[in-house]
Amino acid sequence: MISLGQPFSKLEIVEAWVVEVTAVHNHFAAIEPHTFFASPPGVWSPAENLVHLIKSCAPVVMVLNIPKTFLRIRFGWAKHDSRPLAQVRYTYLNDALANGGQAGGPFVPEVREDFSAAHQTRILAKWQEKGDALHAALQKWDEKALDNYLLPHPLLGKLTVREILFFTLYHNLHHVNDVQRLLDQPEMEWFA
Repeated sequence: MISLGQPFSKLEIVEAWVVEVTAVHNHFAAIEPHTFFASPPGVWSPAENLVHLIKSCAPVVMVLNIPKTFLRIRFGWAKHDSRPLAQVRYTYLNDALANGGQAGGPFVPEVREDFSAAHQTRILAKWQEKGDALHAALQKWDEKALDNYLLPHPLLGKLTVREILFFTLYHNLHHVNDVQRLLDQPEMEWFA
């Protein structure tokens, strides 16, 4: 059982991220390839869920590596305190998703028609690569900067960097839970 608590400090976020990247990898690696790539019409397969997570992490990695001066000029300074993970999660579920928000554009997963174990392994390796890249990029940020800089989120508007990281942590669990429901497995809770 994984318990990430309610991370808030940079150290807690980093520790939660490291554990979560491995947990997500292990969850998807345990799915047989024929199940990994299969889904009912209108529902993302486990593969599509994981590709979506990879696509969702990519811009976070990118902005964490952009010079902070550019972020301040482009998105401004935060004028509010960073909300805790539980509040970011609540807003995502009860405001964004409850009002019809969904992934669009570059975040919609595309999985090519190769349903082999080797392709599953490549997708899992890409997840690990993005996880490692986010971990490395986060090392460049200090506590104060996590609260001072804003980043845009397509459904939630401007969030502090800390809030974007909270969203990213929760978003991964959200899609693991989607896959668990698809496979008739009990859902996990990592942030109790």
